[in-house]
Amino acid sequence: MFPKKMKPYHVPLLVLLLFTLISCAGSKAAQQAPDPVQPAAKELNKGIGWYQKGCYHNSLEHLLRAHELFTALDDLPGIAMSMNNIGNVYRKIGDARSALLFFESSLAIYQEIDDADGEVQALSNKAAVLIQEGRPADAEAALNTAFKITDRSGKTVVALLNNQGVLSTRRKAYAQAEETLVAARNASDPENLAEYASVNFSLGNLMAATGRYDEGLEYYRKALDADRKSGFHNGIADDLAVMGTVYQRQGNHAAAAAYYQRSIKIYALLDNEERVTSILKKLEVSAGEAQVDITVTRHFVSRWASGEVMESPCK
Repeated sequence: MFPKKMKPYHVPLLVLLLFTLISCAGSKAAQQAPDPVQPAAKELNKGIGWYQKGCYHNSLEHLLRAHELFTALDDLPGIAMSMNNIGNVYRKIGDARSALLFFESSLAIYQEIDDADGEVQALSNKAAVLIQEGRPADAEAALNTAFKITDRSGKTVVALLNNQGVLSTRRKAYAQAEETLVAARNASDPENLAEYASVNFSLGNLMAATGRYDEGLEYYRKALDADRKSGFHNGIADDLAVMGTVYQRQGNHAAAAAYYQRSIKIYALLDNEERVTSILKKLEVSAGEAQVDITVTRHFVSRWASGEVMESPCK
């Protein structure tokens, strides 16, 4: 029953006002509805984050989740991007066949949606795997296709130049390799730590291949500094390992043993059994030559390699 002071004709007005408020609230809620792509993008970013730390198995888990979510939405750019990143992980863990399959699938979608930048990324990544697999002719074909795309756009893609330089180094076309890698380094952004580290690492490899060891060490140090700043654990271990190799070639076994010990401990923390085994052999040689006691390093490597890690970088 209404209070006496309220007349019945007020009721429709109140109902109308209430309906208006509800309608406005509903409209606002609809406008603020979450983007359906957000969960997929979140998983993608998590996967990329773990990849940038060198935690590849963690990365793969999130990237596969992202791929499923993008697939359910039929989001072609997201599907292509997730597959391109999955290919990168497979490349890093040594599964070249899977990496190539994912890069080719990613490339097909980028071509379908006319994404030139995506095409170049997929082709560059594909070339990197082919170089690693000792297929220089196929790598060159992929790079040439990518360069034709960048020629049309006028863009300089550092990763593409870097891979071209690496291929030339493998072919022992050292003058061409140096010209290309210097151009890549000049075009790289020092604030893009991953890119900057990669190019300097490639230049270090070129210097080492041509016997210019001191120059090579300087480039490796630049790569190491960038990888430390970005927290790229696997990259840090790789940098330290190649520096150990350079010192070993120079006959400086004390320095080689020091760098190998730093490297092998990181590989052990990352549960990279293959790299632990290969570095240990080199470490034992240099430690023997320099009469360096590696008992403590052996202790930690054995402990961490068996899974007794209290603070894993990939947690």
